[in-house]
Amino acid sequence: MRVILAGLTVLNFWAVRADEVVVVERSLCHVRNGEPREWETFPEQPDAAALERTFSVSGIQNDSTLRMLQQDVKQSWKIRLNGHDVGQLHRDENSIIGYWPVPAETLHDGENTLTVSTDSHEVDDIRIGEVELIAGSMKDVLAQSTIKVEVRDEHSGLATPCRVTVLQSDSLATTGAVSDDEMAVRPGVIYCRGRAVLPVRPGIYTIVAGRGPEFSIHRKTVTVAAGENASVTLTIRREVPTDGLVACDTHVHTFTHSRHGDSTVRERMLTLAGECVELPIATDHNIHVDYRSTARDMNLQKYFTPVIGNEVTTKLGHFNVFPIASAETPIPDYKAEAWPKIFDSIFSTADVRVAILNHARDVHSGFRPFAPEHFLAATGTNPDGWELKANAMEVVNSAAQQSDMMAMVRDWMSLMNAGKILTPVGCSDSHDVARHFVAQGRTYIQCDDYDVSSIDISKAVDSFLQGRVTVSCGLIVTVTVNQTFRPGDLVPLAANYDCEVHVLGPSWISATEVDVFMNGELVSTHKVPQDQSRMGGTKFVVTTQLPVSDHQDVFVTAVARGPGVTELYWPIAKPYQPSSPSWTPMCMAVSGAIRIDGDGDGHFTAAREYARQLVHQHGADVQKTVDELSRFDVAVAVHTAELLHAGDSERFLSAVLPVARRASGDVRLAFESFLESWQISQRARLQGKSP
Repeated sequence: MRVILAGLTVLNFWAVRADEVVVVERSLCHVRNGEPREWETFPEQPDAAALERTFSVSGIQNDSTLRMLQQDVKQSWKIRLNGHDVGQLHRDENSIIGYWPVPAETLHDGENTLTVSTDSHEVDDIRIGEVELIAGSMKDVLAQSTIKVEVRDEHSGLATPCRVTVLQSDSLATTGAVSDDEMAVRPGVIYCRGRAVLPVRPGIYTIVAGRGPEFSIHRKTVTVAAGENASVTLTIRREVPTDGLVACDTHVHTFTHSRHGDSTVRERMLTLAGECVELPIATDHNIHVDYRSTARDMNLQKYFTPVIGNEVTTKLGHFNVFPIASAETPIPDYKAEAWPKIFDSIFSTADVRVAILNHARDVHSGFRPFAPEHFLAATGTNPDGWELKANAMEVVNSAAQQSDMMAMVRDWMSLMNAGKILTPVGCSDSHDVARHFVAQGRTYIQCDDYDVSSIDISKAVDSFLQGRVTVSCGLIVTVTVNQTFRPGDLVPLAANYDCEVHVLGPSWISATEVDVFMNGELVSTHKVPQDQSRMGGTKFVVTTQLPVSDHQDVFVTAVARGPGVTELYWPIAKPYQPSSPSWTPMCMAVSGAIRIDGDGDGHFTAAREYARQLVHQHGADVQKTVDELSRFDVAVAVHTAELLHAGDSERFLSAVLPVARRASGDVRLAFESFLESWQISQRARLQGKSP
């Protein structure tokens, strides 16, 4: 074969021989379809708005295969040869070596033109290149060699469900394997029962096996020549003890029922087992789905207990609800156009006890529940006067990450201060096999997990609603107060309150720090020693004394953090609707709330109730009200500011705010925080949209 390079155009005279290659583009090109740039990791100016390359071949007789390296692809990009559609780039931000079949009639002797472009109006920074045209059908090209993979559990020695990642040159490598009841296959990712046979092109591959964040990973490199069969055995072990904690994903979809994403319901069964999800909630859009018959049919029922749920998808937000009596139960009224009707319909659905507010900072159907015109972030209140009757909310959604990954955690704590008792939730919102994979975000529920095939759903829901949970995105954090009380408990009045925090995780995820919050205010930060950061199991234990006042009750929570996994065996996804071109991925964990009866009256009082009592008793005397706030924390002061403002906004600005600005630092800052949040909301309401 003779190759003549002329700029970016490659001229070839095609000789039909298996795996003969025509190089169409050697380099990796930066393509962007609009402005401004999507991510600051890309140059300000792209190479082009689309990729277009010409090349020449002759003597075309048989089908061929297009190979291309792609990175950061979020929108739909079409691949055309001579104006004919031959496929689309994989909608996946990960680095992928992809292959697409090229029918013989798509090419012709002489000059040919390849284009890769998008009609999307959403800006997408991507890199594509290393483009080759390979003689032979895609099936033949990807079946010249074979790698047989076996993954065993170290403890039992038996094959175990798992995720197998196939890498080549730090990219996900497409194999010739196809999905069936033994494997769920995507480029570079295979979920299986512990055994997989992978047809591949000759080359050097890195094979990585894992089973979610409770297990170790194992990797090996294998070189396979044309016509050769190679075998790889990998062993994984449980590194993180989770006895008494049920791994739950409350937000699971399938293409079969939701009609977007790519995971069929049968593939979903393999992914659930492969990521060690013990209590999956089926939440396809406005439909009740029961996984049990599919799991039994595939003989996977021993790995999890499915729960029937529904993502009630309305114009005013999305709400995951469960458990549901049966798949035949009438669907909640998702067409209702007011929260009272939506929640009434949800809780009148047979057996439903849980309603989770989903991805509240994302826009769907033109509506964002926590847009500033609908939500005062400082106080967790709704300017429209709508009552949020959900009893849980997502604080980590691994398929819909926030640019600020703590934003939803702060929102949850703000709502708790407002008197809304909400269980914090971690979930995946996965519609896919590999792109946004199931249970990267998950919720661990305190519940008997001795037999994961028959978890007591009623008891699990009881524990969930009591807030006996920890939210996980790679890490786990557990908290106790005075050695006895855990999330969901009320700690009685005591002389001291000792808070013990444990940070757990696998050896392949680092933990760097843990924060302890009271009523949403940071009270202490603890750095994880570097030599403990990558330990498997319990990485770090710290005990700190909580500065609880005897004048008020507080809730306590802990947040553990570490750098996000970027390696392709478990990558943290980029934000779904970014608010900034910069982003720092994190692994994190958020504990449920422990309530402390600081005032000793036998029940828990939220910050807003203390504020209401103050305003009721002293609201006419501004100075007295502000002076009384010195006995309380910032959360009470913020809610006092809002209640005084709601009573008379003009008086607040002319008489209340000047007094507050002369008060102690915390009180002054609380009033300023409320005012800033209110002003942002008002501007948004006047504009009719969020900033």
